Parts: sequence; C-alpha cells; structure tokens
Amino acid sequence: MGWGPDPQEIIFHLLEHGVEFRVCCRDAVGIAPEPPLAFRYSGLGYRRAGYTPTFEDYGVYMDLRDSFFDCPRGRAALFAGGVVGRLARDRVNEDLASLGPTADVFMTGVRFWDGQSSTAYWDDGLTDQEIGLICGVYDVGTGATNDDPQTSRISWWPLPHVFRSSGLNTGWWSPDCEVWFQQRQAAIKRGTAKLLTQTEWKHVTKYYKKTREVAIASEMVAGQFLSEAL
Repeated sequence: MGWGPDPQEIIFHLLEHGVEFRVCCRDAVGIAPEPPLAFRYSGLGYRRAGYTPTFEDYGVYMDLRDSFFDCPRGRAALFAGGVVGRLARDRVNEDLASLGPTADVFMTGVRFWDGQSSTAYWDDGLTDQEIGLICGVYDVGTGATNDDPQTSRISWWPLPHVFRSSGLNTGWWSPDCEVWFQQRQAAIKRGTAKLLTQTEWKHVTKYYKKTREVAIASEMVAGQFLSEAL
C-alpha cells in the first residue's frame, strides 16, 4: 500500500507512523466554539499530599481512559501523535479515522480559518481535561496550608507539550519511541514505575538535545516543499 493518491492510504500510513495530523471537514465559517470549561483539577482529579498510586489505581486509570477511547471523541486521540496517539492506537479502531469529525464538531470542535475565506476547516479537538485523563494525571497536594492549597501534577505518561520538546520527538513514532514506551509499560506492570511531575518528565525524556533541532529543520523543509508544490 502506497502513500496515495487514495486519502485512506495516506491516513493509514500517517497513523502507522504515529504522525500528528488532522482529518477535517470543510464547511461555512460559522461561529468558533466556546472554549471548554476549565476544571480546577485535571485528568484523574485531586489526591491528598503523600499519595502514591498503586497498581490498582493504574487499573482504574486504564478503565477510565479506555471508556473515553470508546466514545466518539476518542477518535481525536488517534491523530494527536506522540504518547497520546500511541495509547489511542492500542484501543481506538483505526477505521474510524477516515470517517471525519463527529456530529458535535461545530459546537465542541476546533475551527481553522484564515480570516478571509467563506469556508473553514473543522475537526474534533481534545480538551485539556481529556488529555489529562489519557496521560493519567493526578493533582497531588503539596501539604502547604493556605486558602488555596498548592498541588503538584504527576502522571503515568508525559503530557503532549513535554513530549513535543523531548529528544524522543522526531515528528513520528520512531523505533526508539516504541522501545521507551514498552520499557515504561513493563515498569508499570512490575510495580516499579514512578509517577513523575512534568519537570521530571522533561529530564528523563531529554535524550540527545540535537534530535528536536533536526526534526524542526526537517519540518521547515517539508513545509517549504509543500508550499512550492501546491
């Protein structure tokens, strides 16, 4: 199977390589959806200071995550790339990828508009709350006593902004990414995996610092090529 011209072939290969992309529908510009409600605590919610998740907690997290993947909005996670996309591919039926956005896209989705055209592109987008759930985020109290208790955000997996800036991110899900992913899963199953703050995740996924620079340069060259070709 090649890389086109059939759009389904292109979608299949992008998913297979773990590339971040979108499958949009084009429609009237309309009104941009309202921003989603902001929750005080994201993902799996608040836990008291000193909380250490157990393997049973991991099972609860997986059940909640899979329930989201099984709903219509779970499709959006397939296109997220990185860790979110990798987790989704273990659960979400890839045949859903080519079906286009959900029926609620004009109310809860994302609009891409150049500000001038009479039409815009629309697609489903993940909220911060949904991303926190997928990555297994807990807001854990630090023990500080004041009117607004401080929390530290720990997670089973790094959040997308951390992965994007890491040495693992080369623009696709490379063999090195898969090795790291399998090692992390094995550690979780052994009960030896530590949940990390996003700062700690940045440190452990740093790897070779030039990797991201190469990926950015490649993306710029690809963008220039597409601009000239189209």
